[in-house]
Amino acid sequence: MKKSRFRQILCSSLCTVVISAFFFIFGGGITAAGSGPQPGKMGLDEAGRMQVSDGDRCPVCAMNVIKHPKFASAIQLKDGRTFYFCGTGCMIRSWLHPEVFLGAEKDQLQKPVVKAYFTGKEMDAREAIWVAGSDVIGPMGPALVPLKDEAELETFRERHGAKATFRLSEMDDEKWQAITGKKAVKEK
Repeated sequence: MKKSRFRQILCSSLCTVVISAFFFIFGGGITAAGSGPQPGKMGLDEAGRMQVSDGDRCPVCAMNVIKHPKFASAIQLKDGRTFYFCGTGCMIRSWLHPEVFLGAEKDQLQKPVVKAYFTGKEMDAREAIWVAGSDVIGPMGPALVPLKDEAELETFRERHGAKATFRLSEMDDEKWQAITGKKAVKEK
């Protein structure tokens, strides 16, 4: 009797895993093989602001972006397609390697958009002063935090700490690994 119940529970659990995996893969997060990452339902508006929709998934981790409004970010391509991200770390990885995460070449990147930490105002990520190594936690763990200017940086340091600062233009694979302890792209 106990073996029968164990098999029933095991079968039920396996079915749940298989069904969940199917919906995760084919339901909008990770897309079917060959179809590539999906841009947001709506691009940036005329003022360059994000228009995150329910169902927009981060192309790096497949999180539902609308559930993480404080850290939501975007990359607009020159053809107008806009990809939304759960957090700034996923956005920066995609900025470094759009061919891997967006199915696009670097010369197709147009505008990265983030929210300044203190105000929540959207800004070009290339203009931000970035902080790593603070006590701020984002959707994927320790956050890379965008700040508007030097005054915000000083206030942020006092409140949250800062092991490193950088500009997006300074970010490369070596700096990414030094800051995060991980490779920007997993080796195959």
